[in-house]
Amino acid sequence: MKLFSHTRQQLHNTEAQLRRWDPYLRSAVITALVLLAYFLGYGLDELIPTHVTAAVIGALWSAVTVLAVFKDQWPDTRSSFWSILSSGAVGAVAAMIYLVYVPPHMVSLALVMGLSLLLSQLLGFADRGRQVVSTLLLIVIFSHLNSSAPWLNASMRLAEVVVGALVGLLGGYLLRFLPAMQSA
Repeated sequence: MKLFSHTRQQLHNTEAQLRRWDPYLRSAVITALVLLAYFLGYGLDELIPTHVTAAVIGALWSAVTVLAVFKDQWPDTRSSFWSILSSGAVGAVAAMIYLVYVPPHMVSLALVMGLSLLLSQLLGFADRGRQVVSTLLLIVIFSHLNSSAPWLNASMRLAEVVVGALVGLLGGYLLRFLPAMQSA
């Protein structure tokens, strides 16, 4: 039957893909990049301690940023790098405006979030609007957890984004030269 021969061919193709070593290598490399960003982010937060848990959360923020930047193709990685940096900067500025000039209230936070999303669309990186709001909210949360100045919290979160983005960009650049990655 034609139905079963097609299924048999799909099974054969899947088995052939599982025997290839490049997907496993790719996973190992991405894991190494995430760990590198985590440890660099942790080290950065240890240099300028703002809160007891800030180092761990900041390190995780750097690690997550690697995953947001790193893409299968180099041009996509490069584009994502600039988009992440731009949206992180907009989120940090929006958080600073909220924390310094706006009375702390849920309605005003929602208004700043909405204006930040609108600004991200006007600037042309609407696909990163969630990153803008995530950065904004993370900075606001950190600022309520500790007594550090809002500019210090915003600067540290932005620095963690830069660390993760640079690791993701460097990994994407270097992996272009690994033969197994060229077929991805």
